[in-house]
Formats: sequence, structure tokens, C-alpha cells
Amino acid sequence: MALKLNLELDSHPYTIHRLPPTTPASVYLPLLDNQAWYSITKTAEEISLVISHDYPASSNLLPNDEHKVSPSWKCFKVAGPLDFSLVGIMANLSGALAEEKISVFVVSTYDTDYILVKEDKALEAKRVFESIGHSVAVL
Repeated sequence: MALKLNLELDSHPYTIHRLPPTTPASVYLPLLDNQAWYSITKTAEEISLVISHDYPASSNLLPNDEHKVSPSWKCFKVAGPLDFSLVGIMANLSGALAEEKISVFVVSTYDTDYILVKEDKALEAKRVFESIGHSVAVL
């Protein structure tokens, strides 16, 4: 059975930050106050923070040697909630993008999956998803 997914492309740009794992939460939590969607992942090696591109310039979150920033990402949301028994969703989506040499940054939640692509590849990614039978609404 072929997957037929509904995706939503968020029109807002996102920025991906890599912070040292010792960064106090008090440094980045104030940035989240007005965010409609964000992701924080902490491991022993890093903190990855995905936030809307329009975070306050007054923040004390300034890039340095240990704080890396990758701006200008667009986010596709797989309409959910998705059941945990579903198999191959991310393989289907990321595999199709890989064939077109489009790199991804993926975030998964309890309910669904998010695929971020660089802003200059967003329309091409939309075309790829539609070409394999998925629908994409631009928000």
C-alpha cells in the first residue's frame, strides 16, 4: 500500500542552533516565549535548538566558537497524529529528498514528524513530495 500523506509547509523561516551541553536553560528559554513551534534536544554532546528565525536580537544567545547557527530552514509538518504502528513514513519522505540531493533536519514528536529543508530547497522539496503522491498545503 502506497503512503498518501498530508503535509503542511510553514511559510516562516527557522534557525537551527547548536549549543554546548553545559549551556544553562536560562540562556535560551526566554527565546521560546513567542514561538509557535520549537524543538529542544539535549544530549551529552550538545543542545540542538530549532526556533523561528525572528527571535529577539536583544537575546544573549550570540554565536561563538561553541555556538553554531544554521539559518534559513523551512519546515514541513506531517499531518497527524500518526500511529506508532505506521512504518516507513520518514524513509519515504527523506528517501525521496535524498534522491534529489536535498538534505534534511528531522524532528519527531509523540504525534507526528517534521522535516526541515534549507529555504532555497523548500519549493523543490514540495514538488518532490507531490510527485510521490503526497499533498502539501502552504501555510
